[in-house]
Amino acid sequence: MATKVTLGLLASALVFTMFAAHQAWGEPDCYAEKELVLRKCRFTIKIPGDYVRPNPSCRVAVDHADMACICHILTIEEESTVSISKILRLARDCDQPVLLFQRRYRHRHEEELISA
Repeated sequence: MATKVTLGLLASALVFTMFAAHQAWGEPDCYAEKELVLRKCRFTIKIPGDYVRPNPSCRVAVDHADMACICHILTIEEESTVSISKILRLARDCDQPVLLFQRRYRHRHEEELISA
């Protein structure tokens, strides 16, 4: 009987640890928001062409998103199709500036900021 209780507690602790570890590792959880912003704002943030003012559905997506988190989890493949400087400008236009990331980014990609 005690073995069953112990195994049950261990199983519960394992399940709890699996769910809690994701946040404990510091992994941001904004992947769904990122996909929505990339889809709704694709014409605003795409690399070729000029910056296009965000449409209403894009603004709603940005209003409900953690833009700093989105900037931090962009993959290299996504960075080849969307402009980080345009994402930063989009966030600023929607009253969600990403200042800390913008400072770090500016030093690495000065030429893209100038052309955007």
